[in-house]
Amino acid sequence: MGGTPHDIDDITFEGPDGSSVEAFLVRPAWFAGDGDRVTGPAVLAWHWLDDRAPDGDRTQFLEEAAGWAGLGITSLLPQGRFPWKQPPVGAEHDRAAIVAEVGRVQAGLDRLVEEPGVDPSRLAVVGHDFGGMLATVAAAREDRLRGLVVVAATPRWGDWLLPFWQIDEDRIDYLRALRPLDPIECIRELHDIEILFQFGSRDFYIAPMSAWELERATADGSTSLTYDAEHDMRLAEIRADRLEFLVRVLGIPRP
Repeated sequence: MGGTPHDIDDITFEGPDGSSVEAFLVRPAWFAGDGDRVTGPAVLAWHWLDDRAPDGDRTQFLEEAAGWAGLGITSLLPQGRFPWKQPPVGAEHDRAAIVAEVGRVQAGLDRLVEEPGVDPSRLAVVGHDFGGMLATVAAAREDRLRGLVVVAATPRWGDWLLPFWQIDEDRIDYLRALRPLDPIECIRELHDIEILFQFGSRDFYIAPMSAWELERATADGSTSLTYDAEHDMRLAEIRADRLEFLVRVLGIPRP
């Protein structure tokens, strides 16, 4: 993309189970040709789930990532598999699927730090909806993140998997089986990382109490912002606050 401040590559990387993960890699243009001498921060952004939305896939953060590239940020935008393309069916299957998907988040971070233009000490993860839940669980298994942005996510997997899919198991047994992987359980383990929560006051899928519960479970160092928005969270103000958070936690000098 000659003449633009960023380069976009449509790539694949290998997940922990050997499967290929499709992703967009967005880099500042100057890193692409001079990456061995210039380094900057990196962000992995995991998208939301909405089959009827044009951005319910790895394209969701593509426009934002192009703007981030102007500040020197390299971004990886992977395509989700569970529950985007692989539906939940029961506790045993779903536990394994969540663990595998979290492993894909971590493999994406591995792929990011392989980029010659990336400083591995300046990493953050952003996730919306199911992407935010996966990002939270992955962050609890990582020690290399400076920041985590959780956008319109719910505290427990069962909050969405049970109402929106047909799962023929006892509800309490299902919730108990998935509990160790629930974001509200995993987020308690996060220390020495700054967290930004972003919620919408008109979000049909997340009750205000659920948002408060997730925020309350964190250690010190989290910020929660609520907007006059629905679950799609498309307001320019939301993007601006997200950018401001990333600039601060990743140590990016403003022009």
